[in-house]
Amino acid sequence: MTDHTPRHTTPLQDITETPKIDAPGGPDSPDGPTTATARPVRRADREERHHTVIIGSGVGGSVTAFRLAEAGIANVVLERGRRWPKTPAANAFPTFPSLDKRLLWLDNDSTPLPPPRTPLLSALHSALAGALPRSTGLLDVITQDHVVILSGTGVGGGTLVYGGVLAQPHASAFHQLFPAELDYTELDDVYYPRARRRLISAPFPKDLLAHGQYRSTRLWNVAAMASGLAAETIVGNYDFDIVRSELGGTRTASVITGQYHFTGCNSGAKMSVDRTYLARAEATGKTTVRPLHRVTELSQDGRGGYRVLAEHTDMRGQVIERLTFLCDKLVLAAGPHTPRLLVTARESGALPALHESVGAGWGSNGDHLALIRTSALPLGAPQGGPPAVLVRNAAGTATVMHSPMPFPTGPGLLTCLGMGISDRFGQWVPTGDGGTRLDWKTEHDTTSRSEVETLVRQVAEHIPGGGTVLAAHSSHPVVAHPVGGAVLGRSTDLYGRLHGYHGLYCLDGALMPGSTAAANPALTIAAVTERCLDHIIPDFDST
Repeated sequence: MTDHTPRHTTPLQDITETPKIDAPGGPDSPDGPTTATARPVRRADREERHHTVIIGSGVGGSVTAFRLAEAGIANVVLERGRRWPKTPAANAFPTFPSLDKRLLWLDNDSTPLPPPRTPLLSALHSALAGALPRSTGLLDVITQDHVVILSGTGVGGGTLVYGGVLAQPHASAFHQLFPAELDYTELDDVYYPRARRRLISAPFPKDLLAHGQYRSTRLWNVAAMASGLAAETIVGNYDFDIVRSELGGTRTASVITGQYHFTGCNSGAKMSVDRTYLARAEATGKTTVRPLHRVTELSQDGRGGYRVLAEHTDMRGQVIERLTFLCDKLVLAAGPHTPRLLVTARESGALPALHESVGAGWGSNGDHLALIRTSALPLGAPQGGPPAVLVRNAAGTATVMHSPMPFPTGPGLLTCLGMGISDRFGQWVPTGDGGTRLDWKTEHDTTSRSEVETLVRQVAEHIPGGGTVLAAHSSHPVVAHPVGGAVLGRSTDLYGRLHGYHGLYCLDGALMPGSTAAANPALTIAAVTERCLDHIIPDFDST
């Protein structure tokens, strides 16, 4: 394999350049320019040239970095968030209820506040959003007209804040959504097992259930088994020996008190991808991770490669310098921001040949939250996670699990997270100011919500002492598993190559068709990315 090391770094004289676009219909096309006009690239302080740049360090970006590094191909990973290293004091992450500015990402549009409807409310919204303590924090909260989208920021991406559930969809549900050419049997035989192994996973161990921290999980498990529904032990992305150490008092209590998602996991029990795929990639010496590098623009560089403009910030989000990364190959793996970057590049004229489907096929993964109130759960300390058992309906089109949260169980509530298959999907569309907005409505998830609530009721009937379902309906539902927007086989070929350009790829959750078929997305994203890379790694070895 060719050793593709970074070629050079060049200081810039604070100039503004207009990118040359070698694409059909671009300014240099014999057909003349398209209706979208290329806008000037913003000023940069210096430029660097690399063979391969990967935007994002979540599941897709980390899998890609590792596979390329393993093949001897040097790559640079740009991550807008910070590193979250494990500390001797086990206090790297904020914890509930003592939350601080480490929790929220610094953008003012990263806020749980609903969008304003009037000028007066808009001013109030801005004032309140600006008053929230924030930094280059862990959780990006993107509020759109009808939905609140959660995603992780930092080296490790969404795996820093996710629940660590590595669920695999059923074949029948998978075939409803994914291209027919994507062989589920091959994924089941090769790529799902490979992803589970490399992510480091294990089934929820039975011995944990004997402890008082797992009373709510025991209640759920008993009811799930008695319901007659298809129930299965969850494979989790955890080192359960560390969880046992938490119970024994030799590790900081994190997972066992529900502090394992949204606010991070201070004990180190959760094996986020910065500690698995990405750590292995960095250990080869072929992968360089650049934290606190926020990508703002994409374009072609006029020589068949790509230009990535990024802001290098400090921990407070203040810009230290602006850099241009020139590369031969560019991989988009920025999670919910992948389709937003691509839509902006297409509509601005920077990448005008991107397929018209880019931005479409965005979905909530059918996420729904429900609560079961039961007198069988007495007053006590927060309950331990992660989820242990999930149930599915007969068609495999809906799943539900009990997901313990870091709250006291005083109200006697079991928190249930469900996933289904949406009726319709949304689309990221351009706004007049050069940004994007999500065109999506809660009605798109009517069927999935109904199927999830049906499952919760079926389990609740078997809670010892009885259970009452409290459905969490909202005009702004929270989506913890945003996927889609650059869908495999539509915006790309069947291996993640974006239509319209050579050397431009999408390899992350944006490839998913708005859903991962009623299962948590991480495992399917990893498996599909592994499959794509088996086919396209030779692309990266050609110069």
